[in-house]
Amino acid sequence: MRKKPEKLVTRQSAGLAWIAIPILFLAVFLFLSILLLPFLFGAGRGSLPVMASVSLLGGAAGFAVLYILIRRSPLFSSLRLRANDLQLFCRAIKETAGTLALQEILDASTRIIMEVTGVAGCTLNLFNPLTGRMERRSSIGAGKSAEIEQDNYQKALIAGEPLVVQDTRAREFPEVDDEIESLICVPLRLRERTLGAVCIYGERGQRLSPEMISILGSLGDVVSLAIAHAMVHEDFRTLVDAKTRFMLQASHELRSPSNAIQSIAQTLLQGYLGELTEKQREMISRINVRARTLSDVVSDLLVLARGRVEVSTRKYGPVDLGPLARECILLFEERARQKGVGMDFEPLEAGAIVYGNEDGLRSVITNLLENAIKYTPSGGTVTVRLRGDGDRVGFEVQDTGIGIPADDRERLFSEFFRASNAKRLSETGTGLGLAIVKNNVEQCGGSVAVESEEGLGTTVRVSLARR
Repeated sequence: MRKKPEKLVTRQSAGLAWIAIPILFLAVFLFLSILLLPFLFGAGRGSLPVMASVSLLGGAAGFAVLYILIRRSPLFSSLRLRANDLQLFCRAIKETAGTLALQEILDASTRIIMEVTGVAGCTLNLFNPLTGRMERRSSIGAGKSAEIEQDNYQKALIAGEPLVVQDTRAREFPEVDDEIESLICVPLRLRERTLGAVCIYGERGQRLSPEMISILGSLGDVVSLAIAHAMVHEDFRTLVDAKTRFMLQASHELRSPSNAIQSIAQTLLQGYLGELTEKQREMISRINVRARTLSDVVSDLLVLARGRVEVSTRKYGPVDLGPLARECILLFEERARQKGVGMDFEPLEAGAIVYGNEDGLRSVITNLLENAIKYTPSGGTVTVRLRGDGDRVGFEVQDTGIGIPADDRERLFSEFFRASNAKRLSETGTGLGLAIVKNNVEQCGGSVAVESEEGLGTTVRVSLARR
């Protein structure tokens, strides 16, 4: 919290006196005018306009004097400075909250602190728990040597104690430039944890007031919160990247043995190594099914991991969903016919050109069609529908299948998750299809939503921006 300096209280008292004096003067002037004007000009009708004019002129003059005195009063100047400070604080909050990039937050905060304090230089330092020291991350107007290196001052800042030095030319600050005469450092803290420190530097002849500690403290509260959010975001990104690298490596390592198991199982089932008993054939068939399931999981993991890694290298542009949907429907027509599931397609006559990546959107459509056919019993229908809505294009896959239980809907897009009734219907399934759909849709700037009721079917809606 920003502490109000004692001097400001004195200024406010003086400012109130400055305002009270002209108000009292104006009140006395008007009172005397009302009493004396009738005696000076007489009480006749002809004197009334003159009396009114004199009274108005006197009142206007009084108000003018009052306005000038108020504008020049210390209280008015103090309020104006506080309004400027408030405006800068609002700007600090806006700029630091507008990004989660740590370096952008540090650079923006350094600029704002320079504007607020009007000093020669400013640095923002972050505490490195591995080295136990403050490390400079952003600097404006301070030379390379303008950095606090002494262990005793480092320890004080890390402990949460501000630093005020009026003469940096003393021996304990040999690393500070000769042009710097004074400095103030305030620790950046959040919930008793020191994140770093902000330091301002005054040039020769510019002695920094200790009252600036309260100003830096207020700005530091805003900066500390923004830094903490950015650090959490960086940690989260690091975990996601590590998870993606693990998925890639694990998928590559599992692909070869999985393919080998399937190849050997199929060789045995086809009798190339001799006839099998019924029991042997049953066991090897089960091995083959499990190996194929593992192979599907590995393939989906590779698709999901590569989609995350290759975001920056993917090519994005106009994609016509009409021909792409027809192409995917043709691939699944035979599978749907064998299962006894009908397929309908409702195109968009006005065109369905959207912005995205063609391979990613093809993966979206095929995953949705595969799920719809798989979980729709014989006699059901799968409908693919394109809809236009202003600057958006909607792509829908609707089925009359088993639906999704209400308790499972919130976790549908989680990796490796399968609905409870889907597990009962089929043992095979990776639980990665909808996670891949969501990842690819969001990379194209779109959104995906699911509407479903158990036993009555499911509709998956994808919304994408037009070209």
